[in-house]
Amino acid sequence: MNQAILFKIVQRKYKFRNPQSLTDMPQNFIYTEEEFESAKKYLQQLDSSNIKYSYPGKSDYPLKFLKMKEPPLFFEYIGEPLWEQLDFLSVVGSREIHCSTESWMKENLSAFLNKINVGIVSGGAKGVDQLAHLIAIKNQAPTIFVLPSGLLNLYPKSLEEIREHCMNQGVCFVSEFELHQKIHKSHFYFRNRLIAAFGQLTLVAQASLKSGSLLTVHHCLEMGRPVLTVPAHPEMIGFEGNLKLMFDGAYSIRNFTDLLDFWMSESCSN
Repeated sequence: MNQAILFKIVQRKYKFRNPQSLTDMPQNFIYTEEEFESAKKYLQQLDSSNIKYSYPGKSDYPLKFLKMKEPPLFFEYIGEPLWEQLDFLSVVGSREIHCSTESWMKENLSAFLNKINVGIVSGGAKGVDQLAHLIAIKNQAPTIFVLPSGLLNLYPKSLEEIREHCMNQGVCFVSEFELHQKIHKSHFYFRNRLIAAFGQLTLVAQASLKSGSLLTVHHCLEMGRPVLTVPAHPEMIGFEGNLKLMFDGAYSIRNFTDLLDFWMSESCSN
Protein backbone atom coordinates (compact mmCIF):
# COMPACT_ATOMS: atom_id res chain seq x y z
CA MET A 1 0.00 0.00 0.00
CA ASN A 2 2.80 2.43 0.88
CA GLN A 3 4.45 1.94 -2.52
CA ALA A 4 1.16 2.75 -4.26
CA ILE A 5 0.77 5.87 -2.14
CA LEU A 6 4.29 7.03 -2.97
CA PHE A 7 3.82 6.57 -6.72
CA LYS A 8 0.56 8.52 -6.51
CA ILE A 9 2.41 11.33 -4.74
CA VAL A 10 5.12 11.33 -7.42
CA GLN A 11 2.51 11.36 -10.19
CA ARG A 12 0.82 14.38 -8.64
CA LYS A 13 4.19 16.07 -8.16
CA TYR A 14 5.14 15.69 -11.82
CA LYS A 15 1.59 16.40 -13.07
CA PHE A 16 1.31 13.05 -14.85
CA ARG A 17 4.71 13.35 -16.56
CA ASN A 18 7.65 11.09 -15.77
CA PRO A 19 10.63 13.18 -16.94
CA GLN A 20 13.14 11.02 -15.10
CA SER A 21 11.62 7.79 -16.50
CA LEU A 22 11.22 6.50 -12.96
CA THR A 23 10.31 2.84 -12.58
CA ASP A 24 11.60 2.57 -9.00
CA MET A 25 10.92 4.89 -6.11
CA PRO A 26 13.92 7.21 -5.50
CA GLN A 27 15.73 6.55 -2.24
CA ASN A 28 15.79 10.25 -1.36
CA PHE A 29 12.18 11.00 -2.27
CA ILE A 30 10.81 13.65 0.09
CA TYR A 31 7.11 14.25 0.73
CA THR A 32 4.99 15.91 3.38
CA GLU A 33 2.59 14.21 5.76
CA GLU A 34 -0.24 16.12 4.09
CA GLU A 35 0.73 14.72 0.66
CA PHE A 36 0.90 11.21 2.08
CA GLU A 37 -2.50 11.42 3.77
CA SER A 38 -4.12 12.95 0.68
CA ALA A 39 -2.78 10.18 -1.57
CA LYS A 40 -3.77 7.52 0.96
CA LYS A 41 -7.31 8.89 1.10
CA TYR A 42 -7.53 8.86 -2.69
CA LEU A 43 -6.45 5.21 -2.90
CA GLN A 44 -9.07 4.34 -0.30
CA GLN A 45 -11.62 6.06 -2.53
CA LEU A 46 -10.49 3.89 -5.46
CA ASP A 47 -10.85 0.76 -3.35
CA SER A 48 -14.33 1.72 -2.17
CA SER A 49 -15.35 2.35 -5.81
CA ASN A 50 -13.99 -1.06 -6.90
CA ILE A 51 -11.55 0.65 -9.24
CA LYS A 52 -8.20 -1.06 -9.69
CA TYR A 53 -4.87 0.70 -10.05
CA SER A 54 -1.32 -0.07 -10.98
CA TYR A 55 2.17 1.44 -10.86
CA PRO A 56 5.73 0.34 -11.72
CA GLY A 57 6.65 -2.86 -9.90
CA LYS A 58 3.06 -4.04 -9.39
CA SER A 59 2.28 -7.46 -10.92
CA ASP A 60 -0.39 -6.09 -13.28
CA TYR A 61 1.76 -3.23 -14.59
CA PRO A 62 2.19 -3.78 -18.38
CA LEU A 63 5.77 -4.72 -19.22
CA LYS A 64 5.39 -2.82 -22.49
CA PHE A 65 5.11 0.40 -20.51
CA LEU A 66 8.67 -0.04 -19.25
CA LYS A 67 9.93 0.56 -22.81
CA MET A 68 8.25 3.97 -22.97
CA LYS A 69 10.11 7.25 -22.78
CA GLU A 70 7.96 8.32 -19.83
CA PRO A 71 6.26 5.24 -18.31
CA PRO A 72 3.04 5.99 -16.39
CA LEU A 73 3.70 6.45 -12.70
CA PHE A 74 0.16 5.44 -11.77
CA PHE A 75 -2.96 4.50 -13.70
CA GLU A 76 -6.45 3.29 -12.89
CA TYR A 77 -8.74 0.84 -14.62
CA ILE A 78 -12.20 -0.70 -14.55
CA GLY A 79 -12.37 -4.31 -15.68
CA GLU A 80 -9.68 -6.96 -15.88
CA PRO A 81 -6.00 -6.48 -16.85
CA LEU A 82 -6.61 -7.81 -20.36
CA TRP A 83 -3.04 -6.99 -21.42
CA GLU A 84 -1.86 -9.95 -19.34
CA GLN A 85 -3.86 -12.40 -21.46
CA LEU A 86 -3.10 -11.56 -25.09
CA ASP A 87 -1.67 -9.02 -27.54
CA PHE A 88 -3.52 -5.98 -28.85
CA LEU A 89 -3.89 -4.11 -32.10
CA SER A 90 -4.20 -0.34 -31.68
CA VAL A 91 -6.74 1.23 -34.02
CA VAL A 92 -7.01 5.01 -34.37
CA GLY A 93 -8.61 7.45 -36.77
CA SER A 94 -10.90 10.34 -37.49
CA ARG A 95 -14.00 11.29 -35.51
CA GLU A 96 -15.67 12.14 -38.83
CA ILE A 97 -15.64 8.63 -40.22
CA HIS A 98 -16.11 8.19 -43.96
CA CYS A 99 -18.64 5.60 -45.11
CA SER A 100 -15.90 3.71 -46.97
CA THR A 101 -13.80 3.55 -43.78
CA GLU A 102 -16.78 2.25 -41.82
CA SER A 103 -17.49 -0.40 -44.44
CA TRP A 104 -13.81 -1.43 -44.63
CA MET A 105 -13.50 -1.76 -40.86
CA LYS A 106 -16.72 -3.75 -40.43
CA GLU A 107 -15.63 -6.24 -43.05
CA ASN A 108 -11.87 -6.48 -42.56
CA LEU A 109 -11.37 -5.80 -38.86
CA SER A 110 -14.12 -8.30 -38.08
CA ALA A 111 -12.53 -10.91 -40.35
CA PHE A 112 -9.13 -10.30 -38.73
CA LEU A 113 -10.53 -10.82 -35.22
CA ASN A 114 -12.22 -14.03 -36.33
CA LYS A 115 -8.92 -15.41 -37.58
CA ILE A 116 -6.69 -14.74 -34.59
CA ASN A 117 -6.92 -14.26 -30.83
CA VAL A 118 -6.16 -10.55 -30.60
CA GLY A 119 -7.68 -7.62 -28.71
CA ILE A 120 -8.37 -4.05 -29.84
CA VAL A 121 -7.19 -0.92 -28.05
CA SER A 122 -8.32 2.59 -28.91
CA GLY A 123 -9.28 5.92 -27.37
CA GLY A 124 -13.05 5.67 -27.17
CA ALA A 125 -13.67 8.79 -29.29
CA LYS A 126 -16.57 8.99 -31.72
CA GLY A 127 -15.88 7.75 -35.23
CA VAL A 128 -13.09 5.25 -35.90
CA ASP A 129 -12.24 4.64 -32.24
CA GLN A 130 -15.74 3.69 -31.08
CA LEU A 131 -16.37 1.62 -34.19
CA ALA A 132 -13.19 -0.36 -33.53
CA HIS A 133 -14.31 -1.02 -29.93
CA LEU A 134 -17.81 -2.04 -31.02
CA ILE A 135 -16.47 -4.38 -33.70
CA ALA A 136 -14.32 -6.02 -31.02
CA ILE A 137 -17.29 -6.42 -28.67
CA LYS A 138 -19.49 -7.80 -31.45
CA ASN A 139 -16.81 -10.36 -32.32
CA GLN A 140 -16.23 -11.24 -28.63
CA ALA A 141 -12.67 -9.89 -28.73
CA PRO A 142 -11.28 -8.06 -25.67
CA THR A 143 -11.02 -4.29 -26.00
CA ILE A 144 -9.29 -1.56 -23.99
CA PHE A 145 -10.63 2.00 -23.88
CA VAL A 146 -7.84 4.46 -23.02
CA LEU A 147 -9.42 7.68 -21.78
CA PRO A 148 -8.36 11.35 -21.69
CA SER A 149 -10.51 11.91 -18.58
CA GLY A 150 -11.25 10.30 -15.22
CA LEU A 151 -13.02 6.95 -15.00
CA LEU A 152 -16.04 8.51 -13.30
CA ASN A 153 -16.21 11.34 -15.83
CA LEU A 154 -16.11 9.45 -19.12
CA TYR A 155 -15.33 11.25 -22.34
CA PRO A 156 -17.30 11.11 -24.52
CA LYS A 157 -20.46 10.60 -22.43
CA SER A 158 -21.71 7.95 -24.86
CA LEU A 159 -19.17 5.56 -23.33
CA GLU A 160 -21.30 5.34 -20.19
CA GLU A 161 -23.78 3.11 -21.98
CA ILE A 162 -21.00 0.80 -23.15
CA ARG A 163 -19.55 0.64 -19.65
CA GLU A 164 -22.97 -0.14 -18.20
CA HIS A 165 -23.88 -2.94 -20.61
CA CYS A 166 -20.57 -4.46 -21.75
CA MET A 167 -18.32 -4.77 -18.70
CA ASN A 168 -18.69 -8.56 -18.60
CA GLN A 169 -17.70 -8.90 -22.26
CA GLY A 170 -13.93 -8.45 -22.05
CA VAL A 171 -13.99 -4.65 -21.78
CA CYS A 172 -11.49 -2.55 -19.82
CA PHE A 173 -11.41 1.22 -19.27
CA VAL A 174 -7.99 2.72 -18.49
CA SER A 175 -6.99 6.22 -17.42
CA GLU A 176 -3.98 8.00 -15.96
CA PHE A 177 -6.26 10.74 -14.66
CA GLU A 178 -8.00 10.89 -11.33
CA LEU A 179 -11.60 9.75 -11.03
CA HIS A 180 -13.50 12.98 -11.65
CA GLN A 181 -10.96 14.70 -13.91
CA LYS A 182 -12.63 16.49 -16.82
CA ILE A 183 -11.35 16.36 -20.37
CA HIS A 184 -8.58 18.80 -21.33
CA LYS A 185 -6.84 19.25 -24.67
CA SER A 186 -3.44 18.40 -23.18
CA HIS A 187 -4.72 15.01 -21.97
CA PHE A 188 -4.78 13.56 -25.47
CA TYR A 189 -0.99 13.47 -25.46
CA PHE A 190 -1.04 11.13 -22.46
CA ARG A 191 -3.89 9.03 -23.81
CA ASN A 192 -2.32 8.61 -27.24
CA ARG A 193 1.01 7.41 -25.91
CA LEU A 194 -0.75 4.66 -23.92
CA ILE A 195 -2.72 3.58 -26.99
CA ALA A 196 0.59 3.27 -28.85
CA ALA A 197 2.21 1.39 -25.96
CA PHE A 198 -0.58 -1.17 -25.52
CA GLY A 199 -0.56 -2.23 -29.18
CA GLN A 200 1.84 -4.55 -30.95
CA LEU A 201 0.95 -2.61 -34.11
CA THR A 202 -1.04 0.54 -34.76
CA LEU A 203 -3.55 0.77 -37.60
CA VAL A 204 -4.50 4.26 -38.79
CA ALA A 205 -7.84 3.65 -40.49
CA GLN A 206 -8.51 7.25 -41.55
CA ALA A 207 -6.75 10.50 -40.70
CA SER A 208 -6.49 14.10 -41.86
CA LEU A 209 -3.19 15.98 -41.71
CA LYS A 210 -4.12 17.63 -38.40
CA SER A 211 -5.51 14.44 -36.90
CA GLY A 212 -4.60 13.40 -33.37
CA SER A 213 -4.01 9.97 -34.88
CA LEU A 214 -0.72 11.26 -36.28
CA LEU A 215 0.31 12.14 -32.73
CA THR A 216 -0.24 8.50 -31.82
CA VAL A 217 1.97 7.59 -34.78
CA HIS A 218 4.69 9.82 -33.29
CA HIS A 219 4.56 7.79 -30.07
CA CYS A 220 4.66 4.53 -32.05
CA LEU A 221 7.82 5.63 -33.82
CA GLU A 222 9.43 6.58 -30.50
CA MET A 223 8.72 3.08 -29.22
CA GLY A 224 9.72 1.32 -32.42
CA ARG A 225 6.19 0.04 -33.07
CA PRO A 226 5.09 -0.60 -36.68
CA VAL A 227 2.43 1.68 -38.17
CA LEU A 228 -0.09 0.46 -40.75
CA THR A 229 -2.52 2.48 -42.82
CA VAL A 230 -5.30 1.95 -45.35
CA PRO A 231 -4.56 3.32 -48.85
CA ALA A 232 -6.64 6.22 -50.15
CA HIS A 233 -7.14 8.13 -53.38
CA PRO A 234 -5.26 11.49 -53.40
CA GLU A 235 -8.48 13.44 -53.93
CA MET A 236 -10.42 11.86 -51.07
CA ILE A 237 -11.14 14.46 -48.39
CA GLY A 238 -10.26 13.36 -44.85
CA PHE A 239 -7.59 10.86 -45.87
CA GLU A 240 -4.64 13.25 -46.23
CA GLY A 241 -3.03 11.69 -43.16
CA ASN A 242 -3.21 8.22 -44.71
CA LEU A 243 -1.43 9.51 -47.81
CA LYS A 244 1.26 11.21 -45.74
CA LEU A 245 1.86 8.02 -43.78
CA MET A 246 2.18 6.03 -47.00
CA PHE A 247 4.62 8.59 -48.41
CA ASP A 248 6.62 8.54 -45.16
CA GLY A 249 6.98 4.75 -45.23
CA ALA A 250 4.08 3.34 -43.22
CA TYR A 251 2.95 -0.12 -44.24
CA SER A 252 -0.15 -0.16 -46.47
CA ILE A 253 -2.77 -2.85 -46.01
CA ARG A 254 -5.60 -3.56 -48.44
CA ASN A 255 -7.66 -6.04 -46.45
CA PHE A 256 -7.73 -8.37 -43.46
CA THR A 257 -5.40 -10.81 -45.24
CA ASP A 258 -2.67 -8.15 -45.44
CA LEU A 259 -3.29 -7.26 -41.79
CA LEU A 260 -3.12 -10.90 -40.71
CA ASP A 261 0.04 -11.56 -42.74
CA PHE A 262 1.75 -8.52 -41.25
CA TRP A 263 0.65 -9.44 -37.72
CA MET A 264 2.00 -12.97 -38.09
CA SER A 265 5.31 -11.79 -39.54
CA GLU A 266 5.77 -9.32 -36.69
CA SER A 267 4.88 -11.97 -34.10
CA CYS A 268 7.48 -14.33 -35.56
CA SER A 269 10.17 -11.65 -35.49
CA ASN A 270 9.61 -10.74 -31.80
